[in-house]
Amino acid sequence: MKKALQVLSVFVALAAFASFASAKKSEQHEIFEEIMKKGFKSTKEKPALLKKVIDGSATAGEKAKLAEYVKKLVTLKPPEGDADSWKEKTQALNAAMMKNDLKALKTAANCKACHKVHK
Repeated sequence: MKKALQVLSVFVALAAFASFASAKKSEQHEIFEEIMKKGFKSTKEKPALLKKVIDGSATAGEKAKLAEYVKKLVTLKPPEGDADSWKEKTQALNAAMMKNDLKALKTAANCKACHKVHK
């Protein structure tokens, strides 16, 4: 009986951990969605913050919001692919944003290069 309770408690602990990990993954996915939709994805009606920053039409508040999104990307784990590649790409994006280097920002914000290995 004691052994059965020990085994049961291990299964309960594993189930709780799996549930927590799943919740964290879901939370991170929602953060990615917000960043990509609001910061990087343009529509005809509403250009992305990135596009506005690069073309010079962004307000100071919009630049600050994009900088916030980029900083957050650096802290996230990649949904797919190598963590070192993710770190390199997001840090290049962040460095360009922090330096206000629009040419480097445009280069670092290569959607296809990042999505190919991390989406």
